[in-house]
Amino acid sequence: MERTQINVRLSTKLLELMDKKRMELQPELGKIPTRSDIMRYALEKYLKLNSSETESEN
Repeated sequence: MERTQINVRLSTKLLELMDKKRMELQPELGKIPTRSDIMRYALEKYLKLNSSETESEN
């Protein structure tokens, strides 16, 4: 599956909150998700999609 990279600028506060959320998800996921993982998850929730709809696009 091919992915396109985008550049997103976030405030320091948003980055802090994102990193806090990454740490909170570690026990549930068994690993610390990347910032990209969090952004994909947030966009999927915002757009009311699920990963099977976005990952099978190609």
